[in-house]
Amino acid sequence: MKRKRRAGSSPSVKESGRSLTPVSDDDSLRYGNNPIVVLKVGPKKTRFDVHKRQLCEASPFFEAAFNGNFREKAGTMNLVEDDVHAFEHFVRWVYERDMDIPLEGDKDHLMVRMRELIEVYLLADKYDIPALKNHIIQILFNAVKYGGDKKLHVLRIPSLEDVQYIYANTARGSTLQRFVIECMTWFVPFEMYLTEFVVNWLDRNPEIAADLATKFAFRLASGMALREAFPLNEVHPFAKGKDSSVFLEPIKSDHCSQQM
Repeated sequence: MKRKRRAGSSPSVKESGRSLTPVSDDDSLRYGNNPIVVLKVGPKKTRFDVHKRQLCEASPFFEAAFNGNFREKAGTMNLVEDDVHAFEHFVRWVYERDMDIPLEGDKDHLMVRMRELIEVYLLADKYDIPALKNHIIQILFNAVKYGGDKKLHVLRIPSLEDVQYIYANTARGSTLQRFVIECMTWFVPFEMYLTEFVVNWLDRNPEIAADLATKFAFRLASGMALREAFPLNEVHPFAKGKDSSVFLEPIKSDHCSQQM
């Protein structure tokens, strides 16, 4: 899918000949006989030196690229469409299975962090890494569920611009699409959908409008028809006792070949 995109800690990231996070002697001992592959990211071809085994274990895309029948024999790949800052977070996750993108601070800071998380999710989607997508969803889920008061909840869900961006860059029905629709259904005040700006925005985004309508219908029907059978929080995905499992993807078995 063509991306309409805005133009952790890794063993080695280089930009214009300058090492941003150089490989230490300890790293050389830690990774042993594990060749380095070179990924040149973004329009400026920022260089990332990444251990091949870790990269291939994380992503079947890179496994096929560097170990498949049509592998990159030179051990170098250009990824000019990818976002460099998001790729740094991606590489950190490849090594540490963790990232440092806290959804904290004021509104402007939260918006920047939210876009960073979305960009990393898009990389995980592009390179077929459900574990990383699940990691992003878990961060977002925790931020929404444990974010504090209702006003803060609104700040910690993607903006309308981000929702539109997600729909433009992920497949129909993706986990991230489902997540943001649930957020908009349960945490955005009803009166906001009556404003001229949002009405016009929904007119321009019919897929989002259709998904919202479906979820609102389910929410209203559940609240009216099923209230006597069980509390409304039984259908609220962020209610007490609920976890993020409804939004998570199954993890595939290890796909990395032993070829180095």
